[in-house]
Amino acid sequence: MLIGPLKPPQISQVPYISASENENDTKDEIEETLQTVHLPYSNCLIVLTTKQILVYNYKPMALVSSSVRSAHSIEQFGLNRKLYADSANKELFQDLVSEPDLKYVGSHRGKVTFYVVSEKNFIFVFQILLNSNPVSIFKENGIPIIDINRVDHEFGQDLMNDAEDDDTLTVFDKKDSHKVIQNGYVVEKQQGFLHFLTRSRDTIDEIPIKKVELRLKIILKFEHNVADLAGISEINMDDEADRREYLMILFPHGLQILELQNFKLKNNVLIDIPDGFKFLYSKKGAYVVSQSSRTIVLNQFNVAKKTVIPKKLEYEAVGKLLDVHLNENVLSMAYESEVVLYDLDKDQATKQICTSASLTCYGQLTDEAKILMTRKGIKLVTNWGNCIVSTLDDDEVYDSDGDYSNFSSFASVGGSLVTTSTDGKLAKWDLWSEVVTPFTDARNARPFILQNENNDLMIFAPTSESSGNVPFQVIKLPTQTINNYVPLVRANGPVTMIAAYVSNKNILLIHNLVANTWHSFADLTFIDMCWIGTEYLFCHSLDDDKSEQLRCYHFPFQGNCSSEISEQLIWEHAVSSKAELRSVHVNTLSKYKLLKLKSKSANNEDLESMFKTAEVLIQNSHGELRTIDIISKIDDDESIKIKVFHQHPAEKIFEDPDVTYSWIVSHNAGYLVQLRDTIFKWQRIDERSWQGTVVLDKVERILDIIETGVYMVRENEVVIYSMEDLWNQTSPMANVEIVDNDYPVAISPDAAIIHSIQFVFSRDFSKVVPRQAIYLDQAIDHYLNAGISCQEIDARYRSLHHYKFSLEKILSGKVLTNEPLSDIINLIDYYDQGPKHSGRLEIISNCLRKIEVEHWDYLFTKLDLTPRNLLLQCIEQDEARVLGVLLMVFLNYDGSKQNGFLNNSSNQNENIKKSKKKSKNRKQDPLLESGSISTVLNDEDLMLQVLRLLVDTAASSSEPEQAREFWDMSFQLVRFIHALDNENKTSLIQRAVQILG
Repeated sequence: MLIGPLKPPQISQVPYISASENENDTKDEIEETLQTVHLPYSNCLIVLTTKQILVYNYKPMALVSSSVRSAHSIEQFGLNRKLYADSANKELFQDLVSEPDLKYVGSHRGKVTFYVVSEKNFIFVFQILLNSNPVSIFKENGIPIIDINRVDHEFGQDLMNDAEDDDTLTVFDKKDSHKVIQNGYVVEKQQGFLHFLTRSRDTIDEIPIKKVELRLKIILKFEHNVADLAGISEINMDDEADRREYLMILFPHGLQILELQNFKLKNNVLIDIPDGFKFLYSKKGAYVVSQSSRTIVLNQFNVAKKTVIPKKLEYEAVGKLLDVHLNENVLSMAYESEVVLYDLDKDQATKQICTSASLTCYGQLTDEAKILMTRKGIKLVTNWGNCIVSTLDDDEVYDSDGDYSNFSSFASVGGSLVTTSTDGKLAKWDLWSEVVTPFTDARNARPFILQNENNDLMIFAPTSESSGNVPFQVIKLPTQTINNYVPLVRANGPVTMIAAYVSNKNILLIHNLVANTWHSFADLTFIDMCWIGTEYLFCHSLDDDKSEQLRCYHFPFQGNCSSEISEQLIWEHAVSSKAELRSVHVNTLSKYKLLKLKSKSANNEDLESMFKTAEVLIQNSHGELRTIDIISKIDDDESIKIKVFHQHPAEKIFEDPDVTYSWIVSHNAGYLVQLRDTIFKWQRIDERSWQGTVVLDKVERILDIIETGVYMVRENEVVIYSMEDLWNQTSPMANVEIVDNDYPVAISPDAAIIHSIQFVFSRDFSKVVPRQAIYLDQAIDHYLNAGISCQEIDARYRSLHHYKFSLEKILSGKVLTNEPLSDIINLIDYYDQGPKHSGRLEIISNCLRKIEVEHWDYLFTKLDLTPRNLLLQCIEQDEARVLGVLLMVFLNYDGSKQNGFLNNSSNQNENIKKSKKKSKNRKQDPLLESGSISTVLNDEDLMLQVLRLLVDTAASSSEPEQAREFWDMSFQLVRFIHALDNENKTSLIQRAVQILG
C-alpha cells in the first residue's frame, strides 16, 4: 500500500517540565522526547520523555493525561529509557496462551497496559483505565485497531452495549470561554451546553474525546540490561482475581519468561540466547535476533519446549544494529547510515538502502512501506527500497531547526502518522493512502485510487489510449462526519460506477459517476467485493451468525436502483463450513469464450449466443481450488447480462493448505499464482496431481493485467510480460527502470505508457503529480523479433504521437550496436508510405544527430543512401526542417573533422586548406568519397539550393519562432559559404546574397 502526505503536518510542542513545576529537581539533565507508541486496541498514544509519560487521545489528537517523574524517583530508578506496549507482539505467546484467549486479547473494556524501562533497568508497569473497548472505538472513531470481521457478532454487540458514554470530556477554548472545542469542531456555547453531555441525532456520529485515568501498577527490578521486552496481560475476563500476565524480557545472557498473576510471580523460565537484540515474529515462529561483532544470528525459539534453533546469516554486519524488522521472508536491518534487506528463503542480502545522514529511526509503516528518519528529514520506501516520498535533499544545507528534521520516533494508525523529535517537536501528518484493488477486469486498465480521512477519494484512471497526462478525479463521500473507515473501494472497468464500503458503519455506497447519484445500503458486512463487467458487484460477505456468503448484485447503470439491496441480488452461494475460505479471485476474461449449447428443441433459431465472460476461483484451507464460470449474454453495446453461475467441483491442487495466494488466474489449462514476491505456475501432471514451478521472483507488486499482458514492479524496474512468455519463463517484452521519487501505479497498454506518481512536498503545500515513462520502442522491437508484420504493428501504434520517436530510438540503438536493420527499416518504410517521405527523412536525420560519427557509414550503407541523396530528397520534398537538422549535423561533422573551423571564423580558410592536405596523405574515409559529407558541403550549387529552401521557408512562415529558427540556419549557411570562398574567386557569395534578397 502506497502512502504519501496529504498536506504539511500540524506541528506542536511536547509540554516539558519547567523548573518552577518541579522545584525538587536539582538534576541538570535536559528533558528529551524519546519515543511515541500507539497502544494496540485503543485510541491512546503515549509520548515518552526522559522525565514524563504523556497520554494523548489519538483521534482527534489531544493530551488527556500525564505522569511526571519526581527528582527522587529519577535519582532512585534512573531516567526513562524505552517504552513497550502490551499485546503489541501477542503472537510471541502462542506457546503459552490458548488460541481462544489469544484471539480476544485486548478486545475487552477496562485496562490498557504498557511498560516503561528506566536507565537503571527498572520496569514501570502502567495501566490506563477507560470505559471503552476496541469495538466501540472502531465504531465511533473509525480507527482500524481490530478486525471486526473476526469478532463474534453477539460478543461484539455485548461490548457495544457495555460501552459507557459518561467519560466524554468537554474542552473549552483557552482564550475564548464562549467557545467549546469538542470532537474536532469549534461550536458556539449558546447552541446549548447540554449538547455535549447527551447523545442526540446531531452528535451520534461525532468523535468524542474520552476521559482516561493513568495509574502506576507496579515497579519491577532487574539486575541486567533490558534489551527488549514483550508483554501480554488481562487475558481472563471472567475473574478479576485470576488475571494473568506474561512478560518476555531479553537480556544479554538470555531470554527470561515470567508468568504472573496480578503481577505476582508464579513461574520463571530462562532460555539461553546470548547477545540478544530484539524479538521478531513471523508465521514460521518466534525469533530473537542476536549480534556478536559482525555476525548476525536469527534464533528461532519455542517457549513450551525451551528449545532454540540458531541460524547464522550469510552476511557480515556493517556496524552495530540500530533496529531490525521481519516482514514475511525479508529481514531488514538498520545501521547508522544504511538499511540492508536480507531474504531468509534465499539466505542472501538483496538490497542496500543508503542515507547521506545518520539514521535516527527506522520501522515498518505498513505491510508494504518502510520509513527512514535521519537528522535531515523523512523518507518512505517500499519493501524493495523504491522511494515513495522523501523530504530529504542531499544538495540542501542541513537545517537542524527545520520543520521536518531530527524526527526520531513515529506511530501510525489508519490514514495518519505522528512523529516526534528529541527536542519535543510533535507532528501529526494526514496521509493519502492507497486503496489496494484486485485485478478483476482484463479488458480495462485498473485505476489507481487514493483516500484520506477527510472522506476524499482520488482516482487516477488512464484509458488504454491515454498518451498524455491524465488528471486526477476527486470524489467526496456523501457524509459530513470524519469517523469513517473505508477499507474497500472498487471501480468498474470503464470507471463509471464506484462501490465504497464503510466498515465501521456497515454501509455500502454505490456511486454512478455519469449521473452523479449515490445509493446507500445499511447493515452489511463485507470482506471483499469486486465488479464484474460494468453493472455487477460480486461480494464476499458475512451474515450475523458469521457464516460466509458469496453474493452477486446487479446495479443497473441506467434506470432506477431499489433502496433494498435484497432486490438487487441475482445469485448467492453459502460457503461450506467444512473448510476455511482462503481467498476469492474474480477474473473478467479479456476475450469472451463462445459456448456450444445443446438445443432442447428442434428450432435452433430460438437459441441465444452465450459466452463465458468471467470466472471465480475459490481457494480453501484444504489446498483445493473451485472454479465458478459466469455465463452471460452479450448485448449490442457489448455490455453483459449474466445468466448462469456454473460451479465446477473443487480440485486439490496446492501442496501447502495454509498458504493464501494474493493472485490466481487460469492459463494453459493451469494456473498462474502469486505468493508474496514470487509467481508460480501450477500445471497438471496427471489426473490426480499438480506441480508448482517458480516462474519469476523478486516481484514487489503486480501493477495490472490487461488482455494478455502482465505488468509488474520487480526490484527497481517495471517488467512487462505476455502471459505466455511468463508461463514459458522467457524474456520480458520490456524493462523500464524506476526513476527515484516516481512510483509506477497504472498502465496504458495501447499507448505503451507507464504512469507514475510523485508526491511533491514542501513547507507550504503537498500535491500528487502524475509522471510518464514510454516503453513503445521496446514493445515494437519485441514484436519485430517475434515476426509480427509491419502492417499489424503500424496499424496498432501509428496514431500515437511518440510512435515516430520510438522508431527513431530503435534505429539509433541498432546502429550503435551494429545489429541488422532490415526489420526496422522495413517498418519505417511502411510508416512512410505516400507521396511524401517526411517521416522517413525526419527519422534518419534525428538518428544521425544522436549517434556518433563513426557509425554513420554503417547507417548509410544499410539505407543504401549517400548524404548527397539524403539532402536532395529533402529539397525535392520541401522538407526545410529536416534539411536544416541534416545541414547542422553535417556542418558540425565537417567542422570537427577540420579542427572546428566553424567555431573560429578567423581560422576557417586555413583549416580548410590543412584538411585538404591531410586527406591526400591518408586512406580515403568512406564518408569522404563521392556524394559523401565533405563532397556535399563543397558542392556550391547544392548549398545554394539548400539556402533557397531555407530562405523561402523563413519568409513564408507565419510563426515568429519558426521564422527566426530558419533565418538563423540561413545565416549560418551563408557564413559557411563565405568560408568556402573567402577570397571571392567565384560568384558564390553574390548568388547567396541575392537569395537572401
